[in-house]
Amino acid sequence: MANAQTIADIQALTARYAQAADRRDVTLLLSTLTVDAEVIMPGSSIKGHEALGGIPAILDSMFEQTQHKIFNQTLSTNGDRAEGETYCTASHLRLKEDGSREVEDWNIRYQDRFVCIDSIWLFEQRELVVDWVEIRPAMLFGEQF
Repeated sequence: MANAQTIADIQALTARYAQAADRRDVTLLLSTLTVDAEVIMPGSSIKGHEALGGIPAILDSMFEQTQHKIFNQTLSTNGDRAEGETYCTASHLRLKEDGSREVEDWNIRYQDRFVCIDSIWLFEQRELVVDWVEIRPAMLFGEQF
């Protein structure tokens, strides 16, 4: 069972990862990952800091904006290692060819592996399990007036 400080540290790590993705902040993203970390997505994986530093550019090329909302997280620890499952809805705003927008929500269960190095928890591996996707029309705030 994880102690309260470990839980708080890993929850803060998870929030920083989401913020890094949404703000396209390479430095912040890499600060959440071990140098040899791996992110596994349906159909592909990215491993190591050099390649993982490209995630913000990939998101930028695909979506106008993203917003990751983190929900429940379960953790089990064993010394300086932990495993967990993190529920998240990742909203992806896309500008369509006709000028309209749509949001694509991915309902994700991250399968996470963490390691604590020099008293700092980092992701060692994140695997995205996408349970379902919802697509609906969307607009930027102010466009509805």
